[in-house]
Amino acid sequence: MSSDLLKHAAEIIEAYVSNNEVQSRELPGLLKEVFVTLTELSSKGTAVAVREVAPPQEIEEEVVETTATLPDKKKPVPFVSIDQAVTEDAVICLICGKACKALKGHLTRSHKIDFDEYRAMFDLDKNFPMVAPSYSDKRRALAIEAGLGDKLRDSRRKVEG
Repeated sequence: MSSDLLKHAAEIIEAYVSNNEVQSRELPGLLKEVFVTLTELSSKGTAVAVREVAPPQEIEEEVVETTATLPDKKKPVPFVSIDQAVTEDAVICLICGKACKALKGHLTRSHKIDFDEYRAMFDLDKNFPMVAPSYSDKRRALAIEAGLGDKLRDSRRKVEG
């Protein structure tokens, strides 16, 4: 049973990786997550029973019962704890666990959501960083070096003085 679940988990990961960009260091965690989910689903008996399709005249009269129950619409569980989601060099996506310098591109490309939806999904504060601190500092230094903001600062001084 366990080896079958592992085989199915590997097949799911293989299909996912063929359509998504995943770093090699993320694969073990992804495999473990899928395996644990499959194990939980199989132990709870939530698999939907497969039945043969009845001829068209019998479908109207037949009542089909399923053993699966749909989960309530609850907040998703973060991939990592919110406290661990921001490191000096990366911000970790709470949906899939991918480490990024900036989340905007990843969220829009991979999950088709924006910052507001992401924050609402995990009840994050408006000030929750979406860019790694080291990356933000680097961009700030480049902007200062390029002189961005100097014209604005000079025009404000002229108005004040």
